[in-house]
Amino acid sequence: MPNLQIGIIAEDDSDVDCLKSFIKRILANKQVSFKKFVGQGCGKISKKAHAWAEIFKAQGCTSLILLHDLDRNNKTSLLKKLNESLLPSPIEKYLICIPIEELEAWLLSDVNAIKQVFNINQNISLPTNPETTNSPKEFLGKFVRKETNKKVDYINTRHNLKIAEIIDISLIFDKCSTFQQFQNFIKTD
Repeated sequence: MPNLQIGIIAEDDSDVDCLKSFIKRILANKQVSFKKFVGQGCGKISKKAHAWAEIFKAQGCTSLILLHDLDRNNKTSLLKKLNESLLPSPIEKYLICIPIEELEAWLLSDVNAIKQVFNINQNISLPTNPETTNSPKEFLGKFVRKETNKKVDYINTRHNLKIAEIIDISLIFDKCSTFQQFQNFIKTD
């Protein structure tokens, strides 16, 4: 029986896979199981969050993470909307995590992980503050095309997990305030 059961609500499977990878690495000595619901974008999340959390509770989840990219939204307004859709949360321990601007900003924290996943041999540099990068997913796509001389296309559903599995988590923690909140939440279990 796993020590910890976490329910994850996210926009897509790629986001869920990245969170699972991060959580397993952060809690290396604990057995963790996961349940998930994906909104196939952000529209369904606010409408279904509470109902999905109820299902997680019935399935034995003791923690809940609701992940929603900020995109170009106002963080305060989005957080309020997501809170209103979830509360009262059936799971006492929960986190509404809003990466600035997208989860892909977290992935821009480690140049070596990017180089390894995309087989880039030359020296490259990434933004020093990934959370200030406009449209990190699109940035990463253009960056990879340029640095691989148009030989590789970045596909988030294929590459995000590969990056998440090898990225230096301490670099994400140092560079991304929203990841700090996520990691601190995970470590409290």
